[in-house]
Amino acid sequence: MDNSEPNFGARFSFESWTFDVETGLLCFYYKDSEFGDFEESFIFSGVDKTRYHQHQNSIDSAINCLFWMAGVSYYKTSLARRIVFNNEKPNQEQAIWLTQTWQAGLAELAYENGLGWLDHIEIHGESTELFLNTVKLKQRSLVAIGGGKDSLVSVEAIKAMNEPASLFMVGQSAFIKSVAEETDLPLLSIGRKVDARLKSANEKGAFNGHIPITAVNASVAVLAALLYDFDTVVFSNERSADVGNVQAENGSWVNHQYSKSLVYEQSWQNIIHNHIASDLHCFSLLRPFSELAIVQRFATLKQYFPFFSSCNRNFHLAGSQNSEHHWCGECPKCAFVFLCLAPFVTRDELLGIFRKDLFVDSDLLSLFDSLLGIEGLKPFECVGEQQECRLAVHLLTEHPDWHRHEQVLMWKKILPAFKCTDSVAILAPSNLHQIPGKRNFRQVLSNET
Repeated sequence: MDNSEPNFGARFSFESWTFDVETGLLCFYYKDSEFGDFEESFIFSGVDKTRYHQHQNSIDSAINCLFWMAGVSYYKTSLARRIVFNNEKPNQEQAIWLTQTWQAGLAELAYENGLGWLDHIEIHGESTELFLNTVKLKQRSLVAIGGGKDSLVSVEAIKAMNEPASLFMVGQSAFIKSVAEETDLPLLSIGRKVDARLKSANEKGAFNGHIPITAVNASVAVLAALLYDFDTVVFSNERSADVGNVQAENGSWVNHQYSKSLVYEQSWQNIIHNHIASDLHCFSLLRPFSELAIVQRFATLKQYFPFFSSCNRNFHLAGSQNSEHHWCGECPKCAFVFLCLAPFVTRDELLGIFRKDLFVDSDLLSLFDSLLGIEGLKPFECVGEQQECRLAVHLLTEHPDWHRHEQVLMWKKILPAFKCTDSVAILAPSNLHQIPGKRNFRQVLSNET
């Protein structure tokens, strides 16, 4: 192992931000000592100017949080040793939130670059009085949609509750928009432009890798809720997101899904209630459930089978890499969804979605081994726990279409037998969640989809 000191940058600064309420253009300005100036922008179209001025304290506080969190895309270029604020500074609670999120959210990048835990990331906050404000937001939900199974389960649950709702997305993905059209709910799309200079920085040797993108999107969603008058922001992060991939040398877990975890959700909700708006809730509707339990629910939503996809190759800055089909059939997400959906649908339905049997692809065997905990690390992707995958195999051994499949029989020989109590525990909802008691949100805890 290389014990030399990592070549981190000297200084990263939050310069300033501007918001043009007439056009909805929000611009953020950052500076890195190694790679120079960066600018990121968002478009919030059709903002009510009167509303903005009426609730400007809460809105500006939300903008600050987004400004700080979105800076991670540019901070990661040099992972600078010093972080400074040339505009408004975070208070102590916000500084802890940022420090923890950046350390844990960049842990995968650090692990893959052999950098160790990034404990030099330390953001210092100012002592300020607690900011409490009730905005009296409209009782309706903004539901994040990514085009995959999880958000569609939430969408249908929200519709079954008769909850007034709109869908929400960041960016201009044509794929997500096409899936949203199938839900019959309105879609709020927030434009985002990442600085093109990131590409040139990467070409010059900048650090590159995974960032806590869900934390960025959650910050955008909360700002949108304030600007467009929603009292609830709904995400679809499952309890499996709490499980890390590998332990760092200091004992901390490197978790690809940290910003989808319950720990992050709780810290973000505290920031919202203490410093943005006390009556605004941002939570995951699917937090009580395992991935396998969510897939079981999704299997009943057959109207979405031709349209949905959880393959991340649909989402790249340069556009989708899946030109003819929404599933690449090669990545961890494809393998995971294929394995976990198989027990709950017919073989013909599954092959209709994926267009091939992923179990017979020899190039995927090592990937399935890592998902099942046979060999290798849990993939750095949004996939479930190994016990969920093993239960999926157990269910396949009892499935009329799969119980004689050669690969299923091979896994049956290798994997330990499943106890009935273990199966029940995996598929049952947990009581660890932040689903509010207001309105009908906790109906999702019933067995009905």
